[in-house]
Amino acid sequence: MMSTSRFMPLRLPKPGLRNIDGHLLYLEHAGPHMATLQVVNEIISSEFTPAGQLVETLDLELFGKSLFIEHIIMLSLYDEFIYHESLVHPALLSLERPERVLIIGGGDGGALREVLKHPVEEVTMVELDRSVIETIRRNLPEVPGDSFEDGRLKLVIGDGRKYVESCEERYDAVILDVTDPYGQAVRLYTKEFYEMVRRLIRDGGLMVTHSEGVHVNRLTFQRIYRAVREVFRKHAVAKAYVPSFTDEWSFSFGSDCMVPPELDRVTLERRFEERLKGRTRFYLPEVHYALFSLPAYLKEALEEEVPPSTDENPAEIYEE
Repeated sequence: MMSTSRFMPLRLPKPGLRNIDGHLLYLEHAGPHMATLQVVNEIISSEFTPAGQLVETLDLELFGKSLFIEHIIMLSLYDEFIYHESLVHPALLSLERPERVLIIGGGDGGALREVLKHPVEEVTMVELDRSVIETIRRNLPEVPGDSFEDGRLKLVIGDGRKYVESCEERYDAVILDVTDPYGQAVRLYTKEFYEMVRRLIRDGGLMVTHSEGVHVNRLTFQRIYRAVREVFRKHAVAKAYVPSFTDEWSFSFGSDCMVPPELDRVTLERRFEERLKGRTRFYLPEVHYALFSLPAYLKEALEEEVPPSTDENPAEIYEE
């Protein structure tokens, strides 16, 4: 059968809850040409927050309790540890003394939980929407645990970009755990923003951002990485398959000193033993290097000439 997609653009069905043949289902747009349909056991909560976001907690048949923001899955209990451990531990184990850490976003508390496993003195977390934190603590307390009560946390409710623009503090690591690049969030994935972040990083420190799926949103991933690459002297990409995200998820690292794949094995194993042994579900020293082992086709994709994500022309999910 001949495909008609070459002759007319395909319009994906509207995302969200729907009842089909007596079954409650949730349709999510995974990318410009792909949608998923999942069985919903229960709608735990659904609300429009004062920050203008639709925040939903659903119990999915396959992935269990899950958080959605604006019809996009943010996490599920089934696999959130894969995402959060991949985001945090390669970065912080690269540092001998990660004393001060900045998290932009991260309202679900998963990244915070993992950061607090390291010998940090202070963690500043800037979350736009307090309602996300309240929803997590009420419906998905398994994710943050008691992280929000930790005395090392300095919680700021506000716009992450504005915070970075005006911040005079310096950090050993900056972790960007923000919603996917759509709407106002695209401002947190641009070359100009990464230049602001670079100013906040202490000598020897680094930045990490999640940078979308490497298959379904390939161009978005390439453009975000290109922006990181044009700002930092050193850069690297890791990837891990996150089932609920229906893709291999990417993490882009930037530093003027050292990026995680350059860490020698002896030092990595020593730091893992001291900080994390028995405290992770996904990340291990041998996994560390596997995360950064990219196949030839992805290495080629990273070298393709694509425009970096900029304030004037930001990368967005679903772009073709």
